[in-house]
Amino acid sequence: MPVIADQSSFDRLIGDLRNVPAIAIDTEADSLHSYFDKVCLIQISADGADHVIDPLAPIDISGLGTVLSDPEIRKILHGADYDIRILDRDYGIRVRNVADTMICAQLAGEPAVGLAALVEKYAGVALDKKHQRADWARRPLPPAMLRYATEDTAHLSKIFGILQAKLVELGRWGWAVEEFERLEAISFSPVDEEEERWRRLKGSGKLDRRGLEVLRSLHAWRDGLARERDVPAFKVIGNDSLLSVAEKKPKTTGALVDEAKVPARLARRYARPLLSAVRSAAEVAETDLPEKQKSKAWRRDREVEKRIDALKKLRDSKAKSLGIDAGILAPRHILEAIATAEPSSVDDLARIDNMRRWQIEVLGEELVKKKSEE
Repeated sequence: MPVIADQSSFDRLIGDLRNVPAIAIDTEADSLHSYFDKVCLIQISADGADHVIDPLAPIDISGLGTVLSDPEIRKILHGADYDIRILDRDYGIRVRNVADTMICAQLAGEPAVGLAALVEKYAGVALDKKHQRADWARRPLPPAMLRYATEDTAHLSKIFGILQAKLVELGRWGWAVEEFERLEAISFSPVDEEEERWRRLKGSGKLDRRGLEVLRSLHAWRDGLARERDVPAFKVIGNDSLLSVAEKKPKTTGALVDEAKVPARLARRYARPLLSAVRSAAEVAETDLPEKQKSKAWRRDREVEKRIDALKKLRDSKAKSLGIDAGILAPRHILEAIATAEPSSVDDLARIDNMRRWQIEVLGEELVKKKSEE
């Protein structure tokens, strides 16, 4: 398949797309291969034809924004959240009239909502996902990778039509429309550079304060090295190794391997910065060490926890009767908010952040009733 990599071909495509009722779109980025990840490929299927755009070529793709922001043209994606964010980040493109086949599948109660499973079930095609972790910034792209990329959009319109009809039959199409409206409001938000991103590492909450200081230092060192090399941070050294060094606080290269279980090749390569972080943390005054984050209040409130458990049982039972995943009907954070806010009416539920109208319609009265019975 020829790749659109020149301005005249791109402009012709944009002219054609302005006249279609719907397009299926997907993107490929190099986040697994680069620190400063970028959109490397844009795939579009429309009116029975598949197209691949090379945004790394010297072309101005701003015209794509006029199509994607056109509210008269439906844009069909699968797992749209990420694509919407990076299109906004890299090109300032906002996507309007969104439809997401993964959301449709979730609300329809599909047992598997991944793209490959839906394509096989509804299009009878088994997708080869071996290029899923490929480096999309490489050029030229081999034919096999291009075929893989186009198949991500080639079947989306058909799948969407089937799932839309199923949701209409179930009386759930309005649920999907509300979810799509929320997707349209998504935009890219850069991470605050001052935010303590090292605290996000799973397992950091178990560290003592001096271990937190080691982790903070190591995270900054790794991030700087990853930026310098333009590689993902995990390709420098993994989170598990950082956390283990912060916990065990080894004092020698041998201890990095034997006690902290850092792979030997990484221990040899990075012994100096790893051990330096441990030594430096040992010299920090107690008053200057990072504070351990306090547990959320509801975690210490047994009464609130009991209310959450009661709401969860109600939610699970309702989800089972509807044939959808319980986390889709009401995620844990919604149940926590209800348990702590103690709403006295269905109207009160509308003031809970991120609670959908359709969730209130389906479950609201029962949630409030369950709360009043306690």
